[in-house]
Parts: sequence; structure tokens; C-alpha cells
Amino acid sequence: MSREAQQKVFLNRFVVKKKISSGAFGVVFLVLDKQTNQEHALKLEKEDNEEMRSLEREVEILKQLNEAEGTPKLIWFGTEDEFNLMVIQLLGRDLSFYFRQQKKFSLKCSVQIAYDCVSILRNIHSRNVIHRDLKPENILMSKDNESLYIVDFGISKVYCVQGEHMYILPFRKDKTFMGTPRYASIAAHQGHEIARKDDIESLFYVVLYFLRGSLPWQNLPVSENERTKAVGDIKQNIDLNDLCANQPHELVEILQYIKTLSFADEPNYQYILQLLNQIAENNQFILDGIYDWTEGLMKSTKKFSSLESKRSFEFNKIKEHSPGPVMKSSSKLSNQIIWTINEQPQHGQFQNSQQHLLQPPDPNKKPGQRSDFRHLSNSSSNSNVGSFSSMKIKYLPSQVEIEKPSLFPKWERTCVQQDSQYQDWMDENNFEIPLEMKYKNYTKIQLLEYVY
Repeated sequence: MSREAQQKVFLNRFVVKKKISSGAFGVVFLVLDKQTNQEHALKLEKEDNEEMRSLEREVEILKQLNEAEGTPKLIWFGTEDEFNLMVIQLLGRDLSFYFRQQKKFSLKCSVQIAYDCVSILRNIHSRNVIHRDLKPENILMSKDNESLYIVDFGISKVYCVQGEHMYILPFRKDKTFMGTPRYASIAAHQGHEIARKDDIESLFYVVLYFLRGSLPWQNLPVSENERTKAVGDIKQNIDLNDLCANQPHELVEILQYIKTLSFADEPNYQYILQLLNQIAENNQFILDGIYDWTEGLMKSTKKFSSLESKRSFEFNKIKEHSPGPVMKSSSKLSNQIIWTINEQPQHGQFQNSQQHLLQPPDPNKKPGQRSDFRHLSNSSSNSNVGSFSSMKIKYLPSQVEIEKPSLFPKWERTCVQQDSQYQDWMDENNFEIPLEMKYKNYTKIQLLEYVY
């Protein structure tokens, strides 16, 4: 698409971002709604397309459906220049996209598709509409990959008029072929008026296509003019057991049941759903709304959530056994100093939890002066204190940060600079003492520690 077309804005509201698809009846664009800042799908059709005027028909059908579950929401419709426009809810990929990637769908996935689409068709039929063109390209996933939608109502039809009494349009035998030959019902090939049962029949041809990878009437060595009739002949004459070979027998039962229905009959949707549930039960899987193309994503998400929950539990367990609050990572350890005390505190002077804490010693002592008192260890019952210059820094265990386990590996540096004990002494004794004297003090202390 040219740069000019990319910048096209319809009605000063819908900004064209890219082309999604195109067909015989028009083009579909991804647009941004400037009023709501949301993305939608915009269908465009030339007004001079008098043969079908499918967009005008689709608008009327979507109004009739009135946002039935599993059908797209109508956002806006109208004209601009020589084009008819319709803006609808933006959805995800169609099932033909996923089928091209996987070549076949699993039994579980195919039955899930059938179950969902039967439920959607029941909603569509309850609004007095028949779709008349069920195929993989017209079954789309939602943007979040959680549910199915049936779309493209350009050749759909209202099959009855509801007033005081419901009036079903009369049956006719002189109709031209309507739909897609690969998935159309036998009645469509015979030139009969299409009814609710034909939508269900087309759906199960789609399901068998997903299961088998192809259908027996594909790639026939005939001309395009003869193809529709040749496909119809095979559908009428093929044995259902052969068509459903190596597939659950319940699919044969569903197709046999559909053949018993007349034009005005309402399909028993619940019976069909029960047979699909029976397939799931017999093959030990659950119809949980997960498809072949979303299964890997769901497993990954569940694994991630499980691992995160496990690590979060372990971290909370560590916190429960921690003697004190976890220090924030932004805190400086150098500010968390414990000073040991020289004398026993007077009664009531300190709380039990503070009996080993005291103000720092008198800073008026000369720098570098060493005291004979020992440092208090954790196991010592005595409270002794060293001089301000010679005392080593201690930290509360509860104030050392416990790092929350991460889902990502912690890469250790191969060369870690070790803290220097001499550097600690220099940090602590940061008075104006010559470096040479500091080093002599340090070596003397090291010698004393070695002797004792």
C-alpha cells in the first residue's frame, strides 16, 4: 500500500494503519479511532458494486444480530466519497491461518471448535439469521486468543419474519448456488433454499477438514464450471462412515441426524453438543477452551505462574523465619551499626530487645587509642565495648537483605573484588592520620591476634 493510502483518514476519525485483507467485494483495513483511541477493522466497498452490495447487507444483518455472543460488534457504518464503509470490532487470526501452519488439528481442538461454533450458530439462528457461508476463513479468534467468532455476513439472510406469529420464508428449489463449494451443504448444491440445518452441515465439513487435513472432493480434475456440480455429486453419494473413517462415530451420528431435518426444522443444538461432549469423554479430554495454537502458550503461562507461586511461597517462608524486617535494597549497610556495651544497663533503662545496644563511645578519645576490652560475641553474656577507633562494625542479621528468588538465573561474576579488612579499618578510622601510621596499627593488631 502506498504512503498516501497509509495516511488516509476516513470521516476525519478513522486513521488507516495497514491493510488486513482484500477480496472480490472490497478491502479490510486496520484503523485507529481518534475518538476512542481504539483499533478497529474497517471494511470498504465501492458503491457501484450493484451485483452484491454485500456490505450494505452485512450492516443490516449485524444490526439484526445486535451483538449476539460470538459475532463482531458494529461500530459505525456510512459512506464517504464513492465508498461504502463499515467499522467493526477488531478480531484476531482466522482458522485457515492456523491450519496452514499445522496441516491438521488434533481431535480435541477440532471438537472444541465444533462445540464453540454450534453454540455461536445457535445464537445467530435465535436472531432469525442464517450465515450461509461457513468456512475456516470466516471463523476468527478474538484478539486475546480466548474465544471464537463467526464473521462475514455479506451473503447471510434473515430466514423468518417475527411479528405476532413467526413466519419462515418459503422453501424454494430454483436458487443459484450460494457459499463455498468445499464446505457448502448438499441442499446448496441442489439449488435449494438454505436453512439452519445447512449451517450446521457446513460446519461439520469444516471440522472434518481440520481432522483429516483434506476432503475427498478437493482437487478434482474438472473445470471450474463443472466443479460445483462434481463436488455436490460426491457429497450426495459418499458413505458417511467412509467420510468419517478413523474418526469418532459420533460425527457420523451428527451428520446422519442433519440429513433427517427438513427445511423448516430447528436443529437440536443440545443433542449435537451432547454428542460432542461424548467424544471428549470417550477420548479422555476436557473441552476447556484451549486450542492447538494456544496450548503451548497456556502451558507456558501455567508453568510460569506455578514457578512464580512456588518461589513466592519460599520467599514468604524465609520472611516468616527471619528475626526481623527485611532491609530495603536501597539502605546502606554502613549506617546499620551495632555497638556493644561496657556496663550492665540499669533496671528499666533499656528494653529487652535493646540490651546489647548503646550510644557510640566517647568520641573525645584520641584517635588510634586501643582499649583492652573485648568485642561482644553473639554467645557472650558479658557486655564489653572497644574504643571508637578500634571497634569492628557489626550488623543485625535481620537487617541484611534477603533477596527474593528470581525466575531468572543469577549470573555470578567470575572476578569479584573481595572487601579488604585493611580498607574497613581505613573507613572506620577516617581521621587525619598518616597512612604509614594506619598501616603500623593494622599490622600490630594482626600480630596481637596471631599471638593470642
